[in-house]
Amino acid sequence: MRLEFIENRSKFDEFETEYRDSKAYLRRARQFQAESQNHELVFNVASLALERYLVALSYLHDMEPYNHNYTCLMDTVEMVIEVPEELNKDIRSLDEIFGICSIDDYYHGEPKESDTDRILLMCDAVEELFDQEKIAAIRESLRVNT
Repeated sequence: MRLEFIENRSKFDEFETEYRDSKAYLRRARQFQAESQNHELVFNVASLALERYLVALSYLHDMEPYNHNYTCLMDTVEMVIEVPEELNKDIRSLDEIFGICSIDDYYHGEPKESDTDRILLMCDAVEELFDQEKIAAIRESLRVNT
């Protein structure tokens, strides 16, 4: 029982780190946008936020993401929660622009300004997928069990 608790705490600690970092990247992307920074910079920072959000969702549900490209991350997330179809397609489409973390076909395309606006909206939509009651309950149970 104690080993199971330690393993669950470890995954939740990873969740907390990813979730906190995703919010920080998103804040920075919005700050850069407000400062009229280059849209590619905003896109790149927002893409990090989105990646971290998806990893955090995986950890929240005790899943280890297989890879960190958007298709693999969505494959993992879909195993644990239902994602609206349009959001799912939009996130997966980012691999066409930004083939990050691809073992076979890494590339970094040039996002359009509309891609930047789109990815910021995706971050907002993914943020809404987090079950805040579940997060609060886990935090409380970990606090009680320490």
